[in-house]
Amino acid sequence: MQLKNQINPHFLFNNLNVLVSFIELDPKKAIDFGHHLSNVYRHYLKNQTEDYVSLQGEINFITEYLSIYKAKFENGFSYKMPQQIAENQYILPNCLQELIDNIFKHNVVEEEIPLEIEIFIENNTLVVQNTINRKEVEIESNFGLENIKMRYLLLTNNDIQIIKNSTHFSVKIPILELEA
Repeated sequence: MQLKNQINPHFLFNNLNVLVSFIELDPKKAIDFGHHLSNVYRHYLKNQTEDYVSLQGEINFITEYLSIYKAKFENGFSYKMPQQIAENQYILPNCLQELIDNIFKHNVVEEEIPLEIEIFIENNTLVVQNTINRKEVEIESNFGLENIKMRYLLLTNNDIQIIKNSTHFSVKIPILELEA
């Protein structure tokens, strides 16, 4: 439970500031942003006590979540999502959100060099992959990745895989198949 509760506490604060700026600059965008933010928090509150969540539900959620980033960065990034997901596929809650937050935390997001994010299924793992456009000044804590790794080890005895090369950063998290 403690590991689950270590989700970035600044997310709400930062996004409320963004919402205020949109209210001043573009009220229609502020309304859309507010709806996405509300849906994201509804999902978070609904799943905060769950040990496992459906992969399809998390993909739907992360699409909504990326809409918040899209409002902020517009054409600074693109993303692709998996199309075919089996009903009995599950992952741990908030892992996908942590991975997406890490992408934006560690990379520059600009229209001139758009960040590319792809989420896909490969060999019973969910792969979250992004192009690398590292921020210049940054202290790496690996806090988010360590959190996910520890949660997977504690709850499933499975490990995540982290793969980095000169152009891409990928994290593979095990997909769990649970009986209803």
